[in-house]
Amino acid sequence: MENGRKRRVALLMGSFNPVHNGHLAVARYVVARQLADEVWLVVSPQNPFKNPADLAPFEDRMAMVRLALTGIGDERLKACDVEAALPQPSYTIHTIEHLQRLYPDVQFVVLAGSDIADQLSRWYRADELQRMVQFLIYPRNNGTASPEMAQAPMFEGDSTSVRRAVATGQELRNGLLPVSVEEYIRNKNLYRV
Repeated sequence: MENGRKRRVALLMGSFNPVHNGHLAVARYVVARQLADEVWLVVSPQNPFKNPADLAPFEDRMAMVRLALTGIGDERLKACDVEAALPQPSYTIHTIEHLQRLYPDVQFVVLAGSDIADQLSRWYRADELQRMVQFLIYPRNNGTASPEMAQAPMFEGDSTSVRRAVATGQELRNGLLPVSVEEYIRNKNLYRV
């Protein structure tokens, strides 16, 4: 704690199937603008809204996040595997409650894309969650961002298009993935049909 202020950690939660440069750009924006002291990329073993059959193994997704962050070299950006120890599927409120118990000296905020924020009412215990933590909403798919995130980089491309390109043997668009992640996918033969 600095000057009695709790350390502020933004949680960018997702399947990261795989992590791409859009995820990393948003995380970097948050720490560069001092909207949080750190950003933790929380890899979800099983998102309740996604088909488990479409996911690469958790260990591989975790490894790709670690590789991507190592390539950036900013200690304020961290890979977080906390959801692996929690019941599945991963509900955000359970993760927040667990992290608040582990780190009572930290103020957690949730970093989410505007496309996801538009679905917030469908989230498990959504009202309670919104009372518990602040949300930083970054612009995605023409959704509405939080005022402090309005200038965050908009990124063309997503994990789905990466998986589709790999599955069909297409070239990945340049700059979509960190080189280390692209190599990992190739070496592990992930997302092949």
